Amino acid sequence: RAYQYYSDLIEGIYRLLLSDETMPVNIGNPDMEITVMELAEIIVRLSGSRSEITCIEPTDDRIVDDPQVRRPDITRARTILGWEPRVPVEEGLARTIDFFRQRL
Repeated sequence: RAYQYYSDLIEGIYRLLLSDETMPVNIGNPDMEITVMELAEIIVRLSGSRSEITCIEPTDDRIVDDPQVRRPDITRARTILGWEPRVPVEEGLARTIDFFRQRL
């Protein structure tokens, strides 16, 4: 998976809406392709949780058509919109964890 912080996504969509572009433009984060397991490990570490991560394998054929690479090509976003993601995944997760800690 290729995750990005919501503010980066909103900025990209906003720039796309203001443009005259009519062809598809990838608004994604090509710099941090990680597995769901790696994402879970980062969240546990950043949150200081002692939770154990459990991996449950799918019991059907969903994984058969699962692309192995999910790194978006944002060349068009960079050239047409002058956009690229700014917030690293770990920083975005840390901000999100902090947000919920302040409110729960």
